[in-house]
Amino acid sequence: MKSGPLDIELAPFEQIDRTVAGIGFVDRRLSDYIQRLQAALPERPPLSYQIGERLKRSKGKQVFLFTGFVVPELYPQGENDGPLGTIALSRTLERIGLLPTIWVDPQLLDSAMWLGAELGIEAPIRAIDLDELGRCAHQPAVAIAIEKPGQNDKNTMHTFDGTAIASGSVPVDCLFHEWAEAEILTIGIGDRGNEIGFGLLRDEVARLRPETASCRCGCGGGVVSSTSTQLFLPAAVSNWGAYGIAAALAILANDKALLLDPTEEARLLQVAAVRGCVDGVQRRSGFGVDGISGRISVAVVGELQQIAKRAIRTSDDKSACA
Repeated sequence: MKSGPLDIELAPFEQIDRTVAGIGFVDRRLSDYIQRLQAALPERPPLSYQIGERLKRSKGKQVFLFTGFVVPELYPQGENDGPLGTIALSRTLERIGLLPTIWVDPQLLDSAMWLGAELGIEAPIRAIDLDELGRCAHQPAVAIAIEKPGQNDKNTMHTFDGTAIASGSVPVDCLFHEWAEAEILTIGIGDRGNEIGFGLLRDEVARLRPETASCRCGCGGGVVSSTSTQLFLPAAVSNWGAYGIAAALAILANDKALLLDPTEEARLLQVAAVRGCVDGVQRRSGFGVDGISGRISVAVVGELQQIAKRAIRTSDDKSACA
C-alpha cells in the first residue's frame, strides 16, 4: 500500500497500529475495541504514520509532553502507564531534532527524573504548574498528552471505573483547548476513554461501551473525556501507543537508533515499580502495566522494534538497488 507521490510503504505503519492495539498480545475483546476506535477516527489510517509524519515536520521546534494519572487514595505516586511512554517518546523526539519538555503531575516528578535518567534523556522534566505554563513566553509547536486524564463536559476527571478525580492529577484540558484554537498541533494517546483526546471518539465509545455514560460521583457527565486533540492514537496500553509513534519515526527517519529496546522497557518497568508507580488496574506496584504482564509489554516493544527494523532494511535494500 502506497501513499501517493511520497511513495511511502504504509504496511509497516499498519502493523504498528495493529500492534499497539494489542492484537496477538491481549484479550481479543480489548484489541477489537481499540481497532474499532482507530477505524472511527477522521484521519485516514495508519494513525502512526499520520502522527509520525507531522512530528517529523516539526524538527527544531518545541514540543510539550504531558503525562500523569494520580489519584491520592488509589495511586498517590501515579500510574506507570503514561510516564514510561512519555520518556521513551521524548528521547526519540530529541534524537530527530525536536525540543521536548516533559510536564508531569508534581507527585510524579521524582519518578520521572529516575525514568529519564534510565534512558539518558536530556529533555527538561517539570512539574505541571498551570500558572507557569500560562506565562510561558514561547508556546509549543506541538502538545502531546499521553495517558493524561481529561475532563468530561461537567469539567470532572474520572478513573476508568467512574471514580471522580477530585485531587491529584492537574487538569490540563484548558491548555489543550487554547492551543487548538491557536492552531497549535495537539496529539493525544489514550486507552480507556477517560484521557485527553477521546473527545474525538465520545460517540463511538458510548456505542461500544454504554457503561461509560455513568459514573460514581453523580456529576452526570460520564467517564469519557470531552477534550479532543487534532490527532489521536487509541492503544491497548497508552505506553504502547507512544512506543508505536517512536517506531513510526524510526521508519520515517530510517534510523534504528530511535527505537526503544525490549531490555530498556524491562528496566523502565522495574524502575517505575521501585519508585512507587502502580499498575492502574491492579493498583499496586509490580512488573506489569494495566493488568498486563510486564513480559507482554516487553514483547510488544520487541515486535515494534522488529517491524521498524524490517522496514528500514527494506528501504536500505531498495536504495542500494536504485
